[in-house]
Amino acid sequence: MNHALRWIAMALAGVAILVAASAAAAAPAATCGICGKNLIKNPSAEAGAGITAVGAYGVVPGWTNTAGQFGAASYTFPNGWFSKLSKGSPKRGKNYFFGGTTTEAVTAKATIGTQTIKLPSKAVGRKVTLGGWIGNYGTGPSANMTQVRADFADASGTVLARLRIGNDTTVAGTDMAFRSRKGMVPAGATQVTIVVTFVGGNNYKLAGADDLSLVLA
Repeated sequence: MNHALRWIAMALAGVAILVAASAAAAAPAATCGICGKNLIKNPSAEAGAGITAVGAYGVVPGWTNTAGQFGAASYTFPNGWFSKLSKGSPKRGKNYFFGGTTTEAVTAKATIGTQTIKLPSKAVGRKVTLGGWIGNYGTGPSANMTQVRADFADASGTVLARLRIGNDTTVAGTDMAFRSRKGMVPAGATQVTIVVTFVGGNNYKLAGADDLSLVLA
């Protein structure tokens, strides 16, 4: 092989190495089938019927009622704090997550709903964003407040890291406001539990939330 052919062969080998390296670098992103997707099921309380009357209870499929009486309210609920005319998610449907007007909701210190999501091993180490529209009711010590958490835990249920939006006293009026928080899925995490909490109030728990999301990058 003369010098010219030898240099051509070396150049082609170098290109092959660069192409292989680029493909390897792109492989992790290409294999993350869950990245860029909302991992929360029924994230807007659309599955099921939202309440339209005081004392009614709107079950939220996909979520567990952990305390009080976690439910869904219709944006047409006349005693609700939020309506179709309120500021809120541009993708809002007919319902939103609601603190409740039942006896169970009124007498509880907090209304809490949870949803646990299994995480694949490839989720570990990836950036994650928790987002959602939250709305409060009233001001001062008796105000109804909304909080949304993402608790990342290992197989035994031990919480390893936490993301949270709310309680946010800057959210007021008859409107919801979008809030988000970024973090990273910790090593050892096999599951994440979304915890929606409505707390406060001397009577009904009129705080709400809508269009929640948990997205891996």
